[in-house]
Amino acid sequence: MDGILNIDKETGLTSHQVVAEIRKIFPGIKVGHAGTLDPAATGVLPVCLGQATRIVEYLMEHPKGYLAGVTLGVTTDTEDAQGKVLSRRDVPVMQDVELKKLFQSLTGMQEQVPPAYSAVKHHGKPLYYWTRRGEAIHLPARRIFIYNLELLDYSPDREPHLLLKVECSRGTYIRTLAAEIGRRIGCGAHLMTLRRLFVGPFAVEQAHQLEELNTRDRCERSLIPMDRALQQFPAVSVTAEAVCALKQGRTVNIEQVVLHPHEVAAGDRLLRVYDHNGAFAALAGWLLTGETLKLKIVKFLAG
Repeated sequence: MDGILNIDKETGLTSHQVVAEIRKIFPGIKVGHAGTLDPAATGVLPVCLGQATRIVEYLMEHPKGYLAGVTLGVTTDTEDAQGKVLSRRDVPVMQDVELKKLFQSLTGMQEQVPPAYSAVKHHGKPLYYWTRRGEAIHLPARRIFIYNLELLDYSPDREPHLLLKVECSRGTYIRTLAAEIGRRIGCGAHLMTLRRLFVGPFAVEQAHQLEELNTRDRCERSLIPMDRALQQFPAVSVTAEAVCALKQGRTVNIEQVVLHPHEVAAGDRLLRVYDHNGAFAALAGWLLTGETLKLKIVKFLAG
């Protein structure tokens, strides 16, 4: 049983609890998720089954989209509504043009320090472990990318004061972004609500509530082929003999590879490999030995 379930996680559940529910339906099959959502957050949570658990790292590299509600004037220790209030300040009345200018400055390559209450590891344990022990860990800022930061609504007289649409890279903490917005405005802020709209090709419009997937048959009918998550890599086709060679770890001569026009170049890092019937088989890469170009297996993914 190999593939991906596009689940619309409900509030109150941890990502691990969602995985645990799917494991009950598929005992003995590997199950994992691609990108943690906090319990209070909702939206797209890709859950990988079987061989698809081996491509989680590539799935997590996809851009992500969020709908975020931000409350101004209140800061918390977790940077979201579940934390302890640290400060309260008056919320200034701002013009939309001022906010849009601020958001423009937060778009593009940014430096972001992971929040103290996060799952980022330090000496093998998540940051929240150290924070709850009263130990302040100062990690260096990490590079993230904000592709788009759009103001959907500004309501200075009710919460959340800001409703934002965010498109960002892996590793971006939306609650830290909310806190930074408040810092730059001068009144502080925290993330009040969060809904993930998409992870790469997996959109919330096509996602399933966990309660809809309460039987094996329903899960199987909703299972998405794993290569849907790998469309960022060019595709090639190979012979049946070449598939066997790759499975055994042997290289394949370029003469056995059908290059899809305008799609493949020798510099491509990874390639999707299909057999002559169009079935997805593996991820592979080019290997140059002398003047000979060959295909070398990276991950064999066929059942």
